[in-house]
Amino acid sequence: MKNAELSGFLEFLLAVGRLKRLPRTGWLDRGVPPTETESVADHSFRVALIAWLMADEQPELDRDRVLKLALVHDLAEAITGDLTPYETDHLHSIDRNRNDFLNQRHVASPERSAHKKIAENAAFMQLTDSLTESLKVELRELWQEMVAKTTPESQFVKEVDRIEAYLQSTEYLQNDPELPMDSFRLEVEETLTTPSAIALRAAIQTNSGRN
Repeated sequence: MKNAELSGFLEFLLAVGRLKRLPRTGWLDRGVPPTETESVADHSFRVALIAWLMADEQPELDRDRVLKLALVHDLAEAITGDLTPYETDHLHSIDRNRNDFLNQRHVASPERSAHKKIAENAAFMQLTDSLTESLKVELRELWQEMVAKTTPESQFVKEVDRIEAYLQSTEYLQNDPELPMDSFRLEVEETLTTPSAIALRAAIQTNSGRN
């Protein structure tokens, strides 16, 4: 890379580096101590590793593309923050029924989904704007594929995204069984279709004693 290109590349690296210091909102909302809360980068690392390793058992998938999609799937949060499917203002107004609310499986409203999509798309364009044209085009194509979720690889990565969050929830429950984590179990019970993801879900449930 030329000096100007390196400068833009460094700008990108510094921006996405914020993910290492960005705690996952859902865990904080559920009472995980801040010192024990994983970052978005922590989550993304294990999603990428799980997706790449499990894709080896599915020859119909482009394994390299799976890894790339997993690596980019949360990059926009470096700017937008970790947005939840529920309204944070509503959560903060709840007192007695807070845990009941958090234990439910949450699906974002069409309005909230649209807002999140617009915000994250703008953030991703901003993040990648300093890169060389070839890197910019490649990353943006991967991002749009992940957003659309129309390819087998993007759909697989989304399932791995969910199963990793479920795995993390069971780890937090080992330290505090009273935390409201049912929503993550409900999501993987209701949405997984990939045999390998379903098998991993069963293994996690057996390991955690929650099958």
